[in-house]
Amino acid sequence: MTLLQSGVDLLTIQAWLGHAQVATTHRYAAADVEMMRRGLDKAGVAGSQPARFQPKDALLRLLEAI
Repeated sequence: MTLLQSGVDLLTIQAWLGHAQVATTHRYAAADVEMMRRGLDKAGVAGSQPARFQPKDALLRLLEAI
């Protein structure tokens, strides 16, 4: 977990531990709340509302014609 929390990717940890499959390494890795928050921050989605989809008039006309 220390490596994962430090930003080392799971495939690198898998290689260091000698696991044949990354699924084995994943079993031992549990993301904590702080890691999830940092992931959202890194993706630029933390604390913001997603934009609401607004269809264009042409799409609305097409849907109404159906």
